[in-house]
Amino acid sequence: MAGRPAGPLSEPYAQLRIAARRDLKSAETNACLSSLIGVSLDFLKAQCTVVPLRSAVPGKDYFAYASRDLPTALSRPVNKALFIAQANAVVAQWKKWAHGSHEATGTERLSYTMGTAYAVASDLFDRNNKKGPATYFEILVGHLFAKSVGFNPTKRVEIPLPGSAVAMTMDFLFDVGSHCPRIHLPVKTSSRERVVQAWAHQRLLDAAYADTRYRGILVVHSETKLNLQSREVVEICVPGQWRAYQKFLSRMDRIYYFDTPARYAKLAADFPNEIPLKQFSAFFAEREALLKTALHGANCSGPA
Repeated sequence: MAGRPAGPLSEPYAQLRIAARRDLKSAETNACLSSLIGVSLDFLKAQCTVVPLRSAVPGKDYFAYASRDLPTALSRPVNKALFIAQANAVVAQWKKWAHGSHEATGTERLSYTMGTAYAVASDLFDRNNKKGPATYFEILVGHLFAKSVGFNPTKRVEIPLPGSAVAMTMDFLFDVGSHCPRIHLPVKTSSRERVVQAWAHQRLLDAAYADTRYRGILVVHSETKLNLQSREVVEICVPGQWRAYQKFLSRMDRIYYFDTPARYAKLAADFPNEIPLKQFSAFFAEREALLKTALHGANCSGPA
């Protein structure tokens, strides 16, 4: 955080990064996530105002936050139906999650709020910090998966080449044992951010280690974009490209969204065998079945 302005978000964010590097699946990382979100929501409540936005997305309403000191500078859009603004409520429910309680009721809103609040606060507190929100989102998703499988991921893999090998960096790779397919977990704040890289990396893994060695699970936050002039929110989607990636480049076993775009939801409904897309909260209802399928259940010998 060197060179960043001092303020309420800086120290809890720094502590989260330290905890995640030390042990991504740990109770310490879980507590740091809770602390940072609590501080973010308190900052939004105490120092910011809510600004209504025009939504061009059918069935969805969005708003933004603006700092009282700079009311014309808006945060990224926030889905009104999914966001919980009360820090106490979010922290209390998150603590239940830490103890293994993942009830269906409220999970969608809690996961969205956890995935969104820090980025929104960071937009207003430190507008030039583009990397921080993306890193936070990676840590959140990586923590939830690491906690679910019981061990930490790596980020590097060796791709064998004739006579040599090349080391490549990817978002998260979970090696769960010599007899189990591994998990490739790309995490993106939106699919506009080089999402083809996720399919390309999966293609490399498929070619290098055979099609069943790595299973791809893509996690994306949302596809919303705010026009600051008109204050209108739109969703930027490329369904045709997605079908091409999924059919001809490589296959993701599951695609999760924190705020599922309507056009991608329709694409998944029209082509359910091609586009296995769900809202991220569904992971907590289906994680055992999903991981059991991905890991070949009883054939797994445990972490390598």
